[in-house]
Amino acid sequence: MLLRTASHGITPHIALDFLIPRTILHQTLSRGDRRETNLLHTSSRRHQSTEAPSPLRPPSSTTRANNAASLSQLKYDLDVFIEESLAGLTHAQIDAFNSTMPKLRAALHHGDVGKVRKLWALLKSRNSLAFFGPHHHEICARGVAGICKKAPPQQLGDDIELVLRDMALHSAAAGATDGLKALMICAIKDRRPDDALALYEDYLGKLREKGLLCSDNSEGSQQEHLEEISEEDEPAALSPIRDEVLLSAVVAHAQRDSFYDALQLYLKAGTRIAPSTVEEFTHILHFDRTLSAKMNQYARRLSTASLLARPPVLMKHLTNLTRDSATTSLEKLYSTTVAGAREPDPWLAITPEQLSATRVVLLPEFFWPSFIKSFLACRQTSLVERLWDDMLKLGVKPGIVAWNALLDGYGHIRMLDSTLAIWDLMRKQGVKPDALSHRALISAYLTAGKVDDALARFHTFERDYLKRGSPTDDSGALAVYNTTLHGLLMASRVDDALEIKNKMQANGPKPDIATYNTFLRYYGRKGELKSMAKILQELEPAGVKADVYTFSTLLASMLRVRADADKIVVNFMRKQGVEPDTTALTSIIDHQLQERTPQGFKVAMDLLSKMERGDYGDAKPNAITYTSVLTAINRGNWLGKQIVEEYSQRLWETMRKRGIQPNRVTYNVLLRASLENQEPEGLENALRYYRDMVNSRVHMGTDTWYIMLKGLMDRKRWDEAKMVVEDMRKYKVNKISSSLRTLMDRVSRRNGSRGAQTEAYL
Repeated sequence: MLLRTASHGITPHIALDFLIPRTILHQTLSRGDRRETNLLHTSSRRHQSTEAPSPLRPPSSTTRANNAASLSQLKYDLDVFIEESLAGLTHAQIDAFNSTMPKLRAALHHGDVGKVRKLWALLKSRNSLAFFGPHHHEICARGVAGICKKAPPQQLGDDIELVLRDMALHSAAAGATDGLKALMICAIKDRRPDDALALYEDYLGKLREKGLLCSDNSEGSQQEHLEEISEEDEPAALSPIRDEVLLSAVVAHAQRDSFYDALQLYLKAGTRIAPSTVEEFTHILHFDRTLSAKMNQYARRLSTASLLARPPVLMKHLTNLTRDSATTSLEKLYSTTVAGAREPDPWLAITPEQLSATRVVLLPEFFWPSFIKSFLACRQTSLVERLWDDMLKLGVKPGIVAWNALLDGYGHIRMLDSTLAIWDLMRKQGVKPDALSHRALISAYLTAGKVDDALARFHTFERDYLKRGSPTDDSGALAVYNTTLHGLLMASRVDDALEIKNKMQANGPKPDIATYNTFLRYYGRKGELKSMAKILQELEPAGVKADVYTFSTLLASMLRVRADADKIVVNFMRKQGVEPDTTALTSIIDHQLQERTPQGFKVAMDLLSKMERGDYGDAKPNAITYTSVLTAINRGNWLGKQIVEEYSQRLWETMRKRGIQPNRVTYNVLLRASLENQEPEGLENALRYYRDMVNSRVHMGTDTWYIMLKGLMDRKRWDEAKMVVEDMRKYKVNKISSSLRTLMDRVSRRNGSRGAQTEAYL
């Protein structure tokens, strides 16, 4: 495996992680090496252990100390979490556990349910279940699943069924869910959905007992990190409830024709069901194709409802889909949402007044205007027309925000005629434009290159909007002015822009830093430093503070004519009350790189070099500085390939020389960039960074594993991808995302093993 080379030459340690309850394993040893060994040892054997430490385990006092000190510290920590301390264990108990587990494994393998019952009762009577590790839970879970395949549990007798149920629940609460899933599917197959749901409730109870689930868990308490990927690859929420168990309960509700109960259950769980899990269940439910189809329908609707119930997550998801022009995913999300508001099975409330026992999710206010902007950004005008019709059919009266979204959207894609038609229609329907309506119309003229018309419209705004008593300090009015100024300067209409700025200073709305930065950017690109100086002199009398954009623009402009430009900017920062520390200078570097121009790149690298030399005292580059630079130069194709590779290598070596430990984000950037390089050295660099990450004991999150697997699979490097999956299994990666699970399943299937087996390891 890829990580084996990283563990050579490391001092061995004592392996006592089998004694740590699942809760603590999740928090502290999830990255550890949980080897499948005889886990319980006598006291003398513990002190003789030669187990090697996990390459992924972070440095701690226990790994640096000698064996005796390690044992003493770990014993102290464990006594807090287990009722029976290590000192209370007898040799007889330890030997009994070690002799019972192989017998239980054999009995489960052969389906000897009578022996399974006796051995399980024996373990419980000796209070040995507390010493189960992940491997033991997997043995029990798989064993229960195997027995269920041979015969339905209810046919084996009530006492056997209770034992299998107890084993499955105990293992599922520790993350090994194969047994519980099998029992729930058996109940569904026998048309006993209530029994399946009872198992689900018992599962939640077990999680609560272990402290993994709050009694009032809800979707609002869970976190979901929507990565920069499509809807199909969206990661699952971090929740102790496994999605395969949740989907089993959803299937039970589908069998009862109770979508509302399924929705309530899904929202409370806070777990997103991965597409790969839905695909797996489609095959599992081959015995009832009608139920399988209903399960797929429920899964789509539940996923949409979960997004709508978390507006910030929905907004970020929409932003990502729009950025990627994911039209199909946008249309699918929109259609599923609108269908949820219609008969015969509505679950979505359009207004707060519609909320009821069945309409349990409220549509966010930004839904309509946000989808208008998204559809138009993707140039899907037909979908916008359909959306507008849907609004009217559902009894939604388009408000000013929706009208402004239309104006903005059509103006952005240079459809000026459509923008003007919408403006006229809005007026005819008695909708009074607000300041942002005028801003959108002016912006449409400017985008279309009709500067005179834009200026005329701006003067109309001044006359009709401001002189009728509208407040001049309105942020919307200021947006109109700043948009107009930006457009005029881009068209080199400097005199017109200055006239408007002077009016603002005299009569309002008062200019803000965005106003002044607009002029600074224009003069900076023209190289007119005297004009820039005049603008800067206006800041203090106006009571406006400069920001990072100001400093960055000033630096880039002055470097063209002054070798000491950085010192001038640093002095200016101090006058503005901003200390030129590492954070401030890193922000300027980042801003220059975001320009994605050769000039910006040069300015950023020069500033970084001076920070490295110590020109700014204690303002030295740190891990965040280097990560910011590496991220910017490796994102997109704005720099030449050779330049990116050269500077990435140079920055990496500089970090190591300066003793700066790269963090996970840094490694992720380098891994992604290396894997995207299709030359042989790209793969070599990626594997080198991967091993270095291991040797440095940097925590590998699911994002790191995803980058490695996706990059290797894109390169058709299936052998290396297989080894990465084996590493993940070995180190018990938990709380994986749906996208990562899908990749693991593909690798497993490619190498001839069942994708469903992935879950047994995670």
